Amino acid sequence: MPVSGSAARRYAEALLELAEDSRAVGQFRASLERLAPVFDRVTVAGLREPSIPLSQRTEALAAGLRDEPPTVRSLVVLLLERDRIALVPQIARAFGDLVDAREGIARARVTTAVPLGDPDREDLVRRLERASKTKLRATFAVDPGLIGGAKVQIGDHLIDSSLYGKLIELGRELAS
Repeated sequence: MPVSGSAARRYAEALLELAEDSRAVGQFRASLERLAPVFDRVTVAGLREPSIPLSQRTEALAAGLRDEPPTVRSLVVLLLERDRIALVPQIARAFGDLVDAREGIARARVTTAVPLGDPDREDLVRRLERASKTKLRATFAVDPGLIGGAKVQIGDHLIDSSLYGKLIELGRELAS
């Protein structure tokens, strides 16, 4: 597997190589997704507190991670020992991206003017998957400034079918 320039990505690639099978990959991903929000600025500052001996910080961290897979637990302890504990959220994101890429899943960001219910979200994702011929993992956001419609970002491709976007386009046409 190629090594990229990002430290978080390199740790994620190494963790992916350590996963023996798809079950382990799923466990590692679920574990990292649970841990990522825990390592906010306050937690990281506490774990980096120089007045507390590293051995005590390591023991406390290991105790807090006792229910996590041993490989993930070892990685997080290693990150603490190397003073790179702040990378946990980025490693989680990079690991998810690597797993998705390996499974042929693209990320989509859908922004709508109003919140969509679950049935509407599922329908929209199905339609986008059919149109793009790609399995998608979608996240949703709301921007009332769009007035109506939606903006969909899949990779570096942007589809703007918002009313705001159409009004801007109309304005450009009228101005030229």
